[in-house]
Amino acid sequence: MLSEKHKKILIQLLKDCRQPISKIAKDLGITRQTVGKKIEELREWGIIDSFSAKLNPEKFGLTTKAYILIREDPRAEIRRKNEEIIRQFHQVSEFYRLFGRYDAVLEVRVRDSKELTDLIKKIHALEGVKETETLIVHSTIKDNPEEPFLQVLEAEAT
Repeated sequence: MLSEKHKKILIQLLKDCRQPISKIAKDLGITRQTVGKKIEELREWGIIDSFSAKLNPEKFGLTTKAYILIREDPRAEIRRKNEEIIRQFHQVSEFYRLFGRYDAVLEVRVRDSKELTDLIKKIHALEGVKETETLIVHSTIKDNPEEPFLQVLEAEAT
């Protein structure tokens, strides 16, 4: 499905999605029109979901990052209801269902421990929530979600 050109364009975008199409074209030795067409194909195929800015949370006062693990009632209707409610919590940036001891994990960004405590209380008030465990991030050692994609693409492009 992906041609070598597609892969090379993706590598360039993962390294710096702000670079102009003309620079990508020059670096890869192809035309701007080809690069634009290939990017549009990647979007149509659902390989590229979006282009977005990566913001620094601390510049917005969101100084605390935490993961909240949730154990809850296994009934599907209760879980669906909880999912709808949790999706509305602006502090939740990621929400995943899990296999294992816990049923879900939330990644959250908050201003302080009071906001985190208030959020946990809201979660505990949901029907069927049996238990939560909160892991507060002390420091970030690595934050590079693009790296696995780069590794796969670079291995395939050689």
